[in-house]
Amino acid sequence: MNRKWNRSARTAVAAAVLTAAAMLAGCPPESGDPPETPGTPETPETPKWDQTAYDAGFDEGFLVDEEYWLGFDDGYYTRDAGPIYYSGSEIPVVEAPEFDAGYWDGVWYAYNDGYFVEYDYAFTVGFSEGYDIGFTNAWPDILAADEHPEYVDGGWSDGYNDGFSEGLVMGAVDYAEGLPFDWLDAMMYYREGYDVYLEEVDRGTGAYGPVYLYEYGTDPNTLVAKTAAGRRAEARGAVRRTPGAKTAADAGVSYRAMPEETSARYDTAPASTARAPETALRVADTTWNQRIAAYRGAVAAKAAPPAASRAARAVPVN
Repeated sequence: MNRKWNRSARTAVAAAVLTAAAMLAGCPPESGDPPETPGTPETPETPKWDQTAYDAGFDEGFLVDEEYWLGFDDGYYTRDAGPIYYSGSEIPVVEAPEFDAGYWDGVWYAYNDGYFVEYDYAFTVGFSEGYDIGFTNAWPDILAADEHPEYVDGGWSDGYNDGFSEGLVMGAVDYAEGLPFDWLDAMMYYREGYDVYLEEVDRGTGAYGPVYLYEYGTDPNTLVAKTAAGRRAEARGAVRRTPGAKTAADAGVSYRAMPEETSARYDTAPASTARAPETALRVADTTWNQRIAAYRGAVAAKAAPPAASRAARAVPVN
């Protein structure tokens, strides 16, 4: 498939597959006709499910890079309170034959991986800059005046602001505790599921703050997760560890190498942030790409356990 893959291309392919599937399935009984008994000469027993064919189709669909980057771009261009471009719910659910069922399930996961990874990268950038702003002796005033914009849609603005708000609190806590400036260490600690709370401003991270993290595979147009029958019941990623869930580091979310034109968007290092436009960012000495690479490197290296001083002040996740 070529690099100009888009919703129209997906729709055309899906229509052909669904037409073929309908032909294989035959026509439904006319209204009012009683259902035929399975196993009779008129209706042979349903053949056994071919898991091997399904898995082969899934693997092929999951490797459709065009769907992955369509999901990534849909997230990237979903900004502020503007249009939501998520289109994962338009991907067809095919029940037979097994290869086609697996193929479209694989496409669904490829698309949603891309959409989620864009949110994860935006969260990382936002966390680094929020931490920077919070790491100061003026943190009580900054946190008291800050307002968290919540979009819930998993797009760029949603990820950036979710990360910024959690990073803001973590930066303030690190400064108050006398810890060195280290946004990456703080973020990896946060991603393990540890929460912190500042009584002075009655604000914290996780359940103690205003942030709602985007959940993998959720259609932001309806805020209902895709649970159609036939989807693989796999645990997928989250930006942090929560009870009963895996993190993106170990749940099978694919972090694919960015195409050159996509990577170029992150080859930037703004001197300030819209959440605190008058404050110069210390992290501006690294580009967004470099911060993302540092995050992925920390995941790959399975970053060391949190230091005792950090763990001692943790608020356990319920």
